[in-house]
Amino acid sequence: MPQPQRRILERLKVVPLTLLLTLLLWMYADAHLTAIESNLPFQISVVVPPSDANDIVRIVSPANGEFHVNIQGPRDQVQQIRDQADGRAIFTHDDRNNLAYVVRHLHALTIGSKNYISSVRVLNDLPYFRQRHVRVISATPARIQLAVDQMVSISRPISFTALHHVAARIIPAVAQIQLPKSLLTSIGGQDQVRVVAQPLSDLTTLPPRTRQTVQAQLVVRYPGAVNAQVNVTPATALVSFTVPAEPAHKLKLGIVPVWVRGASWLVNRYNISIRPETVQVVVAGSRPALRRLGRKMLAGDLAPVRQRVVAFLNITPSITAGTHWVAHHIRYSLPAGVTLVKAPRTILCKISYRPSAAARASTSVMPPSSTANVGQ
Repeated sequence: MPQPQRRILERLKVVPLTLLLTLLLWMYADAHLTAIESNLPFQISVVVPPSDANDIVRIVSPANGEFHVNIQGPRDQVQQIRDQADGRAIFTHDDRNNLAYVVRHLHALTIGSKNYISSVRVLNDLPYFRQRHVRVISATPARIQLAVDQMVSISRPISFTALHHVAARIIPAVAQIQLPKSLLTSIGGQDQVRVVAQPLSDLTTLPPRTRQTVQAQLVVRYPGAVNAQVNVTPATALVSFTVPAEPAHKLKLGIVPVWVRGASWLVNRYNISIRPETVQVVVAGSRPALRRLGRKMLAGDLAPVRQRVVAFLNITPSITAGTHWVAHHIRYSLPAGVTLVKAPRTILCKISYRPSAAARASTSVMPPSSTANVGQ
């Protein structure tokens, strides 16, 4: 056999051995230098690029963007992820930002329709995993549902309720509110949106019968859960009014009950838990009005609701059930001659569907006839 052919044949004999050694080395490295972890809980968010700032993308399913994932990657990185998922290590600010999925192809999603994307695809696109060279093998649930919403702008008059039966001039008189279109639809339209001028100073210190102008913060109030995408412009207003002749006095109420208010057929659908079940408020009024209020509050349920201060959570058909505590707006029922000075505007609420009609709610239901001075 010629010399060149002999050399080629000898080289070919070495190829299978080389491939076998390469495979063995790869299997060894994969077994000793990589690791797999299963069932790690993670919560992600979705954002849109600045160029699409007029649109909103939110996660419909799974609730609150929570997944359980199986991952594979470098052993040290996988261990660090495991520690963070288990709470043994903290998530840094950068880690949180890197768990946000940027929807780059917003035009491919349909407004008002169900948009499903592979969970593994979304998770592997997150910088949190990519920068660690960690791969998400599988995730539960397997698909993520996104909803595209639009920001809309509405105009609403500004009201001033800090002083009872006092006419006020507010500059400006109208505020512009930006909010998601789906929220506006779910609460029943713009008539359910109120803008209240909330004074930044204590009005009870002002001298009676004097004309005053104070700065007030504009607060948007609407039924249901708090939505961080609701914005009001401007943020403050100037309020001019004449201080009543009778000086106002303040009274702190340490235990004001929080009730659930809504149609019985609707409230009975849910188990509703609230935290806290009572709140502390400060009210103002004349001395006789506050003395009457104090007696009625001590009497509790023996006194008519119209003569007490009660906070309530309004349950509407747009309410959304879930498994997590969510901040919801609350409103107050006040007796005549009493105004609200200081009070919480939201409470934490967990609303879930009742497993059976016989289940009991964990909160009190406000009597439907109790509507005295509501809306503070």
